[in-house]
Amino acid sequence: MSRNNFNLNKQTMPNKALLVIDAQNDFHDIPSATLPVPGACADTQRIADFIAKQNPQTIFASLDSHYSLDISHPSWWENADGSLVSPFTMITSDDIKNGKYVPRIDPKRSLSYVEALEANGEFSHFIWPEHCLIGTPGHALHPVFFEACKGWMTKNLRWVNFINKGINPYTEHFGIFRANVPLNEDPSTQVNQSIFAALNTHDEIYLAGQARSHCVANSLRQMLQIAPNLATKLIVLEDCMSDVQGLPSDFYDYVNGIYSDAEKAGVRIVKSTNL
Repeated sequence: MSRNNFNLNKQTMPNKALLVIDAQNDFHDIPSATLPVPGACADTQRIADFIAKQNPQTIFASLDSHYSLDISHPSWWENADGSLVSPFTMITSDDIKNGKYVPRIDPKRSLSYVEALEANGEFSHFIWPEHCLIGTPGHALHPVFFEACKGWMTKNLRWVNFINKGINPYTEHFGIFRANVPLNEDPSTQVNQSIFAALNTHDEIYLAGQARSHCVANSLRQMLQIAPNLATKLIVLEDCMSDVQGLPSDFYDYVNGIYSDAEKAGVRIVKSTNL
């Protein structure tokens, strides 16, 4: 009898996966960060607490990974007067055609990229401060998340699945599953089918990380576009992510719509502290 009960309990335990988006120093509200997200440190502590309490079977963690010379960084672009474009500048295809902003690298390809973003309904092209530069302290995991991952690996004798994204400087890579504009010549920018193959073996998929308004929102949208069957397995940890601040209110309305549409598709949005 006890053996049967044990087997039944084992079989009914949910098989959990955790997707943590870009829990890196540059996105945390610490003095050294180049693109700090207010609230990120508290979010990451809650992610660590979730890992300790829930002990998911699988952890995926993305690493935003950039060169300083990147299509979303100031050094790629100049104003009409020849000065570099400032961070937090939005660039449209019309701006480029009209000469307001000029690509310093491969102008034809740069224009085509911005046009593809607009045609495909991706986020508008936005220039960010240099962040998560490969080899810098800002690229590293926040220490709280690093220690949580280290402890989880020691306990479970399994490896965290780290996913580099953003390495190709010709395309942005917000979501964990593919670049904003995939490139035919670079498989790393195309849909990462191996993640979906793994997620299909789990009963529950938890989503957390930074920033809610950008890379988490895009990861959520990509998942529902590519594998809508996963919607009822997906649980967004709303207290484990925060928004980039200071953007127009209509942008946040658009982002909130991504989460509302996800709920309508069957995604659950919960607080980690209620689990």
